[in-house]
This record gives sequence, C-alpha cells and structure tokens, in this order.
Amino acid sequence: MTVPPAGADGSGATVLTYPRNDVVWTYVVLVGGGVALGVVLHLLRGWLLSLDVLPWRGVVVTVDRVVDGWGAWGPIALVAAGALLGALLAAAEVDKEPRVEVSRERVVVVRGKSRRTYLRDDVREALREDGALVLLATNGTELARVRTGIPAADLERAFRDAGYAWDPHA
Repeated sequence: MTVPPAGADGSGATVLTYPRNDVVWTYVVLVGGGVALGVVLHLLRGWLLSLDVLPWRGVVVTVDRVVDGWGAWGPIALVAAGALLGALLAAAEVDKEPRVEVSRERVVVVRGKSRRTYLRDDVREALREDGALVLLATNGTELARVRTGIPAADLERAFRDAGYAWDPHA
C-alpha cells in the first residue's frame, strides 16, 4: 500500500493501493503453484494416462508428447509453462485491485482502465464494511462499494485527513 504525503501525486491527494507485501505474496504463491503443477504433471503424467477415466485426457496426451519429444528440455518447458501461467494469474488478480485517491475535493477510484470520481459535496461519509470501501451519499444511499485489500486503518487515516466523515463502527 502506498500512502504518500498529501500532494505527492501533484493533486494534493493521498493515493492508496494494494499493500506491496500482498502483491509480492500473490506472485510468490501463484507462480510457485504453477511451478509445482508443472512438476507434478511431469511426474504423474504416465500414471494419469494409465487411468481409464481422465478428464482432459487430450491435454495430458499432448503434454506427454511434447515433453517426450523435447528430451531434457521437456520437463524444463513444462515447469516454465506452469510458472508463466501462475504469473499471468497473479497479474490478473493484482490488476483487479483498485487504487483510491482521496483529496479534500474528491475521491477517485481507479480499477484497470476504469476511473470513477465522487465529488466531496456528494459524499456524506465513508466506511469499511465486509472488505469493501463504501461511500455514502448525502441522502444515505450508497455511491460506491469497492472491494479492496487496502487496510481499514489506512483508508480511515486518508479519509479523516481529507476531512471526510468516517464510520469506525461499520
């Protein structure tokens, strides 16, 4: 998570992102899982092909032929493919996380290429509920509900510092 001082992005906004440690662990777990899947598939492909019923048999047969055809490079390619698949899944997962920019004038929620702006005059209060940042309108309806891994304490600090009401009991 990045919490630079106000104005660090040129707009006077505090920018909150997914915690950096969580990003690292997402990559470690998913890339490591992909590598493990590649190793397990290499070690068990003969046994898998001996089964009478095997969903996705065509995939295992293709993998078996490629691995055998590439000689010593086959297992390396299989493990590398698992790592690549894990990295792609991790990138997709991390890209789902929003970036929240909080300033005295507005709250901006950026997710991928989508950018939503909520003006200060329209936001009555902010809160964290069930893993989501919730912005309430002046009439009490929800303006936004954004699932995020940004810690509640960081969200609270950013919103309070910008002068927004924050409901700590949500």
